Amino acid sequence: MKRHIIILTLALLAVTAFGQHDEQVTVEGKYRPKVNKVNKLQLTPETPQPTYNFPSSEVNPKEAKQKFALDLEKIAPTGYAAKNDKLVTPTKNFLMAGMGTRVSPLFLYKHNSMLTKTLGLGVGIKHNSSWLNIEDYAPSSYMNNAFDLNLSTSKFDGFQMDGGVYYKNDMYHFYGLNLAEFPVTLTDDQIAKACPRQMYNTIGGHLGLASTTTRVGELSHDAHLDYFYLLDREHNIDVGYTLGYTDNFWGDKSHPQKLGLDLGFQYDYCMGQVDNLFVVDRIWFKANPFFEMSNEFYRLHLGVRLDGTTKYTEEDSFLTVRPDLSGSLFVLDKKLEFYAGLNGGRQMLRFSDVVNDNPFISPDINPSLRTQNVKLSFDGGVRTNIAEIVDLHLGVRYRHIDDDPLFCRTRVTMVTPIPEGFEIPIWNSYYLVYDETQTVSVLANMRVKLRNSLTADMGFAYNNYEPTVQEYAWYRPTMEGKLKLTYDVNDKLAFNTTFLYQGGRYAKIWNDDPYWKAKYPPVFDIEKLKDVFDLSIGADYKFNDQVTAFALLDNVAHQKYMLYYDYPVTGIQFFAGVKLRF
Repeated sequence: MKRHIIILTLALLAVTAFGQHDEQVTVEGKYRPKVNKVNKLQLTPETPQPTYNFPSSEVNPKEAKQKFALDLEKIAPTGYAAKNDKLVTPTKNFLMAGMGTRVSPLFLYKHNSMLTKTLGLGVGIKHNSSWLNIEDYAPSSYMNNAFDLNLSTSKFDGFQMDGGVYYKNDMYHFYGLNLAEFPVTLTDDQIAKACPRQMYNTIGGHLGLASTTTRVGELSHDAHLDYFYLLDREHNIDVGYTLGYTDNFWGDKSHPQKLGLDLGFQYDYCMGQVDNLFVVDRIWFKANPFFEMSNEFYRLHLGVRLDGTTKYTEEDSFLTVRPDLSGSLFVLDKKLEFYAGLNGGRQMLRFSDVVNDNPFISPDINPSLRTQNVKLSFDGGVRTNIAEIVDLHLGVRYRHIDDDPLFCRTRVTMVTPIPEGFEIPIWNSYYLVYDETQTVSVLANMRVKLRNSLTADMGFAYNNYEPTVQEYAWYRPTMEGKLKLTYDVNDKLAFNTTFLYQGGRYAKIWNDDPYWKAKYPPVFDIEKLKDVFDLSIGADYKFNDQVTAFALLDNVAHQKYMLYYDYPVTGIQFFAGVKLRF
């Protein structure tokens, strides 16, 4: 009999404006192919200005944490912001505050201003939590807090500098078992030891320095230094430097070519939870020379990537060489783009990233952290704009990855009462298993805009996973779908609805606890998880240019589908609040 416990409603934090929406608002209402920043050729003198970071005013609690379940890969070239595809008017202060039905407060404050003509300041404060225990399965609670401070300036001769610091505090308290169905009675002390509060305190900072020159025949520089410390668990240093030289080696002077070198280095020191007995000490580096050229009809990036890591085992390769190739062909006055890319390389799997994907992970997975090896990655597809009302993007992707991490749940089969003094760190937790996987994905994104009042955003993905050892790619969906409709009734009232679908996920449950492993053979179960059908309905009412009220009815059908086995999301919830701009 399945044991159920509520998921803490991590994803139902209507503070989604927090995690993903603190970005500059940009819009491409009509499809316009453009080169990514890393491939941009320097053509005309242009001094970068401090970026204005303006949070989205949209409330969508599903986008914060439920990555596997509800967030398709962003392959479409279009973006969203305000009504009629206009940029949101910048304001110095944005405040959003509301409350959910479980007495779940949400708060976001963002300040942006120019202290001088060249010095920009940004300050952000975030909070969301559950004041009442969530007791659908067993008492659970959560709390997330964050603070960030950023400065950017273009005052330096020929350079622009930006930097900032941040602090995050996250708490998750979950039981991982249905107390009503548990075969034996647990004391409060046993529950506290088996299901402790998970606390994550993170301190970090960023410093970047980039050339402002874009003149032909000059060197360009772009460097960054990032550091974060997950309290008592992990240190990570990330250093990067890109050197570029643009000149007219041949052809039209208005279309120069570029030579560059991209260097990267990371150091990661990860400690175990208990007396720091487990330590993972890793180094990763990258060298990526490249050549770029483009004109009105094509873009071409040719490079090779060399990267290496400290060895996990003696059999692991220390140095790898992968292609770094990409290109696009533009036709029909750049309204149609065909693109393709081939690359690969190694990337470090960090404990902080694992926790972000699955907060129910065991705190002692540190010794198993590895460095993924992307043996081959291919992307291809087409982007187009049809009749200036439909933006369409169709793509196909292939990934061949070694040491691909998958989540598995520890299951302890209780056939006798718990022995006196028996302790485990977390009763129903997850850890990582690694496999060599090959994945083929077909993705489609389409945006349709009818008149100036109705917009439809549709996405679909089909994924075919082929693990080498495991039966399935655990918890990864075979199919995903998303449909979002926004309708502006008038200048004051607007409605939106979002439907999310996910199917074809499998969970593996087994007994890997040392106590039970010594007495009983391992138990392996495979279960197909319930498909996700999730519908949300929201509304915004604009009183004036400064004050807007919002409301959201989330998970209207009251579906308690599982993101991870025995951790279903909550059912229907209601959120309401206000947004202020001043």
